[in-house]
Amino acid sequence: MKKFLLFIHQVMPLLLITALVFTLSCKKDETGPDDPAPVTHPRVYVCNEGPFMNGSGSISVFDKVTGTVVNHLFYKVNGFHLGNIVQSMEVVDETGYIIVNNANKIEVVRMSDFSSLGMIENLTLPRFFLQIDAKKAYVSCWDNTVAVLSLLTNNVEKHAATGTGPERMVKIDNRVFVLNQGGFGIDSTITVMDAGSDLAIHSLQVYPKPTGAVADAEGKLWVLCSGKGFNGWPQADDSKGHLLRIDPLSYQVLADYEFPATDKHPDKLVINQAGNAMFYIYESGIYRFRPGDTALPGTPLISHAGYIYALGYDDQDDMLYFSDPVDFVQNGWIFRHKASDGLAVDSFLTGVIPTYFTFR
Repeated sequence: MKKFLLFIHQVMPLLLITALVFTLSCKKDETGPDDPAPVTHPRVYVCNEGPFMNGSGSISVFDKVTGTVVNHLFYKVNGFHLGNIVQSMEVVDETGYIIVNNANKIEVVRMSDFSSLGMIENLTLPRFFLQIDAKKAYVSCWDNTVAVLSLLTNNVEKHAATGTGPERMVKIDNRVFVLNQGGFGIDSTITVMDAGSDLAIHSLQVYPKPTGAVADAEGKLWVLCSGKGFNGWPQADDSKGHLLRIDPLSYQVLADYEFPATDKHPDKLVINQAGNAMFYIYESGIYRFRPGDTALPGTPLISHAGYIYALGYDDQDDMLYFSDPVDFVQNGWIFRHKASDGLAVDSFLTGVIPTYFTFR
């Protein structure tokens, strides 16, 4: 039964149900007043998806100086809920953009006090936000488009066609690589867009379910493909995951690292500030891979007894953050580990299904 629930969660990213129990030491209870600490403190904002279809997502904020946590930040400041489901958040200068997936909108906030500045609509199941320059940003949407957003007016100016289920995006020079994960199905392509014209200029064929992309210190593109299938629900036609190094100009695959099993699928991909160490989720652990390595690592940098759902890297402190959503119903936990050696630092409680980190 547990495997079935996990399968449902992975097949439908909007329906998150599983049963996973973990024990933990060095826990922090939710602390702090209704209002966050002074805005001069460095912070980490956590997007919590919230219950599926019958509730609202939320934002938690962790103050790295005081160690305090404020949950439901947006509601406490503005008096109304974000909606369902809070997917991701990015910041441009002093303005925050909160992607609310099922509500088909972006909530815009002033970062100094998190007060609402309005709402952006004309979006269909938005997923992730990428700033292109001072005037515009891209938003990947599950109507198989990238919405081109004016940062001057906060209006959607146009939509550019992509593959199926576009998700993460990365910009290298004047090209934007849009990972088409497949939405409720499977895709194996990357749409390459010209950031000047907002036009698709190439479709790059990779392996099934490209789920993460970063640029290394040399400006090369790294793409993590999960492979066909879902963790905890092996099927005969499952395929292995791959980590690819790609030349962003010629689209040539420079290196192809294949994961060993068809029934275990890597997920997420982040890179450190120096661009010389990548991290990803695999087999209830977080693994580190360096661009010069000749093979994938055999042991994790960090092991975790529960289910790792989200992964983030804080370049201010060289710190890894990851979440455990517990049972996808109660509040989840965030764990902090040193990226240099994987040692645990601390942990804290957030909202329901913590899914994304924004570092300030």
